[in-house]
Amino acid sequence: MRVMAIAVVILFGAMVFAFRPVCVPIPEEGLQQFTVPIEQRTDRDFYVKVFQQRDGHWHQCKTWISRRLFF
Repeated sequence: MRVMAIAVVILFGAMVFAFRPVCVPIPEEGLQQFTVPIEQRTDRDFYVKVFQQRDGHWHQCKTWISRRLFF
């Protein structure tokens, strides 16, 4: 029973780690390449809104697993 509980805790911890949001600032040159204004974009990655404005700058946010497996 103890081994099962430890396995569940490890699995839960791995999922929290894999699905945590990772945000990267978008350079000004990149913002100019959008055909649809970034303020109107509603893209989502699982539960995370992809384009977020933080501290007056735009960021692309994705889960850690999406960044590792895709781009």
